[in-house]
Amino acid sequence: VANVLVTMSIAPLLTALLARFAIGHRLPMRTWVAIAVAGAGIVVMYGTQLSSAGGTGQLVGTLIALCVPLASAVNWTVVQRSHAQGKEVDLVPSVLVGAVLSSLVTLPLALPLQATPHDLGLLAMLGSVQLAIPCILSVWCARVLKAPEVSLLQLLEVLFGITLAWLGANEAPGMVVLLGGTLVLGALVSNEALGWWQRRAVL
Repeated sequence: VANVLVTMSIAPLLTALLARFAIGHRLPMRTWVAIAVAGAGIVVMYGTQLSSAGGTGQLVGTLIALCVPLASAVNWTVVQRSHAQGKEVDLVPSVLVGAVLSSLVTLPLALPLQATPHDLGLLAMLGSVQLAIPCILSVWCARVLKAPEVSLLQLLEVLFGITLAWLGANEAPGMVVLLGGTLVLGALVSNEALGWWQRRAVL
């Protein structure tokens, strides 16, 4: 859980990096430093997985998790580009489209279907409460909150997710994961805090 959540948390930095090369957004030095520090944290975690007992399986799982921040970065870059061109893109329908495409892609991997009614109930709750509703709320919040506020709010998922997995399932993150996660989260928080402070100084 810790590896996956920390990997997903780098979405703001990936978005900034993609926007720099895709639509020419200039990045301040603090963001470049944050990208480098967060990258170091991810390398620490990935490097440990290569030499761990889980081996390739753990690394593949984390690489799959990396698809989430990559997709998020593409989404936000498309929205920013469209906004700059005077077009407003509503991403709420894309939540449904993404769910349908994900279901179609993963269906062959689930065959033969052996889920019990209890399993289906848990999956339905997961799909609605943990995925659909938060995704829609995040899209709505992005319309009224500033980017740093959204980024910092998203970091709460990392903190709560690791803590709940630790307390509820006794899944204690290893020392290397804690080190890598601290580098990533520290880079994210520092980048947003410095940006907020600089904007206040200008005002």
